[in-house]
Order: sequence, then structure tokens, then C-alpha cells
Amino acid sequence: MKTLEDVKKLNIPQKPGSYQFYNNEGEIIYIGKAANLKNRVLSYWQKSASHTPAKYSMLKQIGEIRWIETDSEIEALLLESNLIKKHQPPFNILMRDDKRYVYVKISLEDEVPGVFMTRKLDKSGKYFGPFVSVQAVRETLKAIRKIWPYCTMHKRQAKPCFHYQINLCTGICAGLIERKEYLEKVIRPIMLFFEGKKKKIVADYERDQKLLKKQLQKFSEENLERFETEKKLKSLESKLSNIHRVLEHAAVLSVGEKYANDVVELAKILSLTKVPQRIEGYDIANIFGREAVGSMVVFSGGEPDKNEYRKFKIRIGQGEANDIRMLKEVLERRFSRHAGMEKKGEAWPLPDLIVIDGGRAQLNAAVSILKRNKIDIPVISISKGEGLRSAIARDKLFFPGQKNPLELPLASPALHLIKRVRDEAHRFAISYHRQLRGKNFLR
Repeated sequence: MKTLEDVKKLNIPQKPGSYQFYNNEGEIIYIGKAANLKNRVLSYWQKSASHTPAKYSMLKQIGEIRWIETDSEIEALLLESNLIKKHQPPFNILMRDDKRYVYVKISLEDEVPGVFMTRKLDKSGKYFGPFVSVQAVRETLKAIRKIWPYCTMHKRQAKPCFHYQINLCTGICAGLIERKEYLEKVIRPIMLFFEGKKKKIVADYERDQKLLKKQLQKFSEENLERFETEKKLKSLESKLSNIHRVLEHAAVLSVGEKYANDVVELAKILSLTKVPQRIEGYDIANIFGREAVGSMVVFSGGEPDKNEYRKFKIRIGQGEANDIRMLKEVLERRFSRHAGMEKKGEAWPLPDLIVIDGGRAQLNAAVSILKRNKIDIPVISISKGEGLRSAIARDKLFFPGQKNPLELPLASPALHLIKRVRDEAHRFAISYHRQLRGKNFLR
């Protein structure tokens, strides 16, 4: 068993990375990651360290310590994930703890839809995330419950839950409010909040506030009963005040954070060596080969970067070429341009990941063009199942060299990102195609 003095002599860097513990037979028994490799590894031998029996057993078996430096903690996380998948160390399995980021789940299928923090993705429910900070999620849910008092009971019961007594539940659990009204007044605003549409929520409330004030003015002039309206206005003003207070807190989650973390989740799912900061999506649009066009969309940090979009008017075989040949033309023009313009300093930046709208044939076409131009970039294609573009049709992801496609859960944030890229490429291609059709029709 190594001692603290043994570990101190290793000259471990104070940088992010992944560390690996080997036994005396040269087998990897544990893989971890750290923002500071030296501090993390030394922590195992600190006197104050409280070890489980499994961890103590692991320490007794360590014969060698190695590490791989990375440029960031995120890259360390990805490296750790990829190495664990490859080596399946026994103590990673024995001491497994779910290191996935936390999600917000809205249980729409429940008799009483609720809002929960979770690390597990199921087929049911609507998910938002992943989010890095558990504390930020917890504080956010606590804050929004004061604005929209959601229930967490799942099913109806005879009496209202405890949170109803302290105004943190509408009483939906005891039937004191109809499910339809609860969904409209509580669940829908929460979903808009996590979709990043906070300004829309505030605008709607401010509009209602103006209407209530006008109503109060009218009642005052006509000497009518105004108690109920004053009560509604007071409740609305309280909500607006809480919303503004929530929005001022830096810890509150944003759609930007979600998109950024979708990219990290995608890198983990696809076993990429780095987070794909620039993702390019491609699609073809035509009618029987005519007015054929191609589109290239770019996502940076998980969000559309429309300044980088490009459109291509297909040159070959209008009315004759099939979609595969058209896709090849688009990709050839895009990547040969990079090779030709690189020396002049005018080349388009290369992507970290390419997403093709289509199946295995489209994927193979993309791979052939990349090989021809001697460019090594991860590429996947995504296609619908039997339901075409139906929302419930399962998407299939195709990878070079792999026979069977991957089907991610509908709630997967990684799938959401891939679909956003695919759908945006499709939308952009169709838009340009219709533009050309309109011009030709007017001739």
C-alpha cells in the first residue's frame, strides 16, 4: 500500500485531468477526474479522509498511479467517461456513483403533474437540463414554487398536502382546482421558464396587470364591487415581484446554460475526445431533383450561429441527380473550399462534429468526401423511423463503421441537440428551395 510520502514524490501537476490507479499486475482498478490532479490524488491519503470499506480496499491494492492532463475540467470529465467505458475498472463499478448532471423533470403523465429534480431520464415526463449545479437547481425550484405553487404528490388524495397549508400547493392533490386550470396556471409557466421564455411570462403578466388596473378604474368610477379584482391584482403583483427577484439571482438556470450542457452530454454519449463547440448540419431539398439546394447550418456552444449558415445551389444534374449525389456535391464544395482557401487565410473553420439528415447511405457519402479531402472529423447521420417526422417516431443515429444504429431516449438532451441541428438544416434548406421555386414561377 502506497503512503502519503510515496504519492508526494510523484510530482503530480496541479492541472485538470484524469488519474488512473493500477494494481501490482498492471491492471487499471480505478479511473477518476479532477480539476486539480495533485490535490485530488493526495486527498485519498489525507488523515481526515473518511473512506468506505470499498475505497479502503482499493487503496491497499494501488501499485502505480498515472494521469493524463487536459485543458479543462470538462475535458477531464469526458476523458474519464471514455476511459471508464473502455477499461471498465472494477472499483468504478463497485463504487459507482451517478455523475450525470441534474435535470428538472415535469411529470405530465401523473394524475397530479409535479416538478422534480432528478438524475435519471425515463421515457415519460418532460425534462430540462442537464444543469451543472445541483444547488442552483434546488434554489431555482424553491424560488419558482413561491410563484407557481406546484404539487409533488403524484396522485389525488382525500386531503390537501402539507404544502397547501403554507401556500406552496394549489390543492390540486385534493381536487381543489381542476387539472386543466392547474396545467395552464402553474405547469405551463414553469415549462416556459425552463425553456428560457421568462420575458414572455413577464410580458403576459404585465399585460394582465394593466387590464386589471383598467378594470379597477372602471369599477371605481361606477361605484361597483372591486374586492375580487383587487385580490387578483395583488396576487399578480406579488408574482411579478417574485419573478423579477428570481431573475436577478445569478444562480438561476438559463436556457444558455442548458444548451451549453447539452453539448457536453452529447460529447459523453458519442465518446468524443472534446466538447464539439462548432457543429455543422447538412440537408438537401428539391422536387424530383429540380430547384435542388443544399444547406449548412452551424451551432456554436449548442446554439444556432446564423451568421455562419451557408446555402448551396446544386450544380450537377438538375432533374437527374439523386439526393446522395447532391449531398456529395455540397460537402465537396464545402470541404474542398477549406483546403483551397486555407493558404489564403480565408477558409471556413472546420467543425468538431458533422450531423447529416439521413440514414446510412447519406453517412457513407459524407465519410467518402471527408476521406477524399483528408479531413478527420466525427460525423453522424440521423433519420426517422416508420413515423417519418412524427414527434413520437424514434430517431436513429448512424455512426461510421457501426452496423446497428443507436436509439437515444426521447428525453435525452444529447438527442435534443442533434435534432435541433437536423431540423434547422431541414428548415434552412426548405426555405432556400421555396425561394428558388418562387423566382422560377414568376419568370
